[in-house]
Amino acid sequence: MMAYMFPEKFRGLLLIGATAHFGGNWQERNLRGFILRLKREGTEFLKTFRRLAYEREFEDCIELEGAEKLLRDYITLNIKPIVPNIRQRVFLLHGIRDPIVPFRSALSLYNLLKRSKLIPFLGGHFPRNESLIFEVLKGMEEL
Repeated sequence: MMAYMFPEKFRGLLLIGATAHFGGNWQERNLRGFILRLKREGTEFLKTFRRLAYEREFEDCIELEGAEKLLRDYITLNIKPIVPNIRQRVFLLHGIRDPIVPFRSALSLYNLLKRSKLIPFLGGHFPRNESLIFEVLKGMEEL
C-alpha cells in the first residue's frame, strides 16, 4: 500500500509469501476456526503458527489481543483494486508448498501486477535458505 500511496519513495518491492487478499484464500469457516484457536490456545497457537511460517526459532513479542486484531485486519484487507496501479518493479518470492498463503495466490498477485517477476522456491511460507532473499535484493539494487 505504501508503494501505491508514495510511489516516489520506492524503487521496487520484494514480497515474500504475499497476497492481495488473505481472506479470499480460505473458506469463512477456516478463518473463524483460526481466530477461535488463537483465542483458545493463546501463545501456544501463535508459536505453532510461527513455526509454519518460519521454521527457525525466534523470540516473538506479540500480545494476544494485538495478534487477534492484526489477524482480523489481515483477513478483511483487500488491496486487489489498487494492486494494478503499483508502477514499481515487484519481485514475488513464494513457496510452492506455502501452508499460509497458497501458491495460487502468488499467481493471482503476479497477474494483477504490471511489472512483476514471480520467483517460486521449494518450501513453505518463508525460504529456508535466506541467501535467496539476499540474491533477489542484490538484483533489485541494479534496478
